[in-house]
Amino acid sequence: MPNIRFNNYNNTYESFSQSSSESRTHEKVADVNRNVNDMRSEILKLQIMVKAMYNVLIEQGVDPALIDSKIDEIVADPKTFEPSPKDSMPCPRCGRQVLDNGNIPLVGTCLYCGTTVKFTPRFDFVDQEENPEENDQTNI
Repeated sequence: MPNIRFNNYNNTYESFSQSSSESRTHEKVADVNRNVNDMRSEILKLQIMVKAMYNVLIEQGVDPALIDSKIDEIVADPKTFEPSPKDSMPCPRCGRQVLDNGNIPLVGTCLYCGTTVKFTPRFDFVDQEENPEENDQTNI
């Protein structure tokens, strides 16, 4: 390795490279920690919302045993834990398929022309079989 003279200190390229890679590693760890904290915050918000909805249902007279049995039914369904496919739709500008990018909810960017595409929310947790009117309307 060549010796590099910098501000009257002898440094090798190897030590400079090592400190540079350590710095990048620390930046990556900090970024991952920020992402984990963001996810924790989102989970906490969802927990608060679910608890509020549960309390409203109980206050409105819904039997907690009914809620528990519905939870057991959903957990017993093997489709509950299948990974959900990403949303996709044709780009309004060039017609190519655009995938939901996953970083920003309900938004995707076309890889070919750069157009930002907004997705409408899908409610996968509502079974089509439970709503026969919806099935009839889609066939019209």
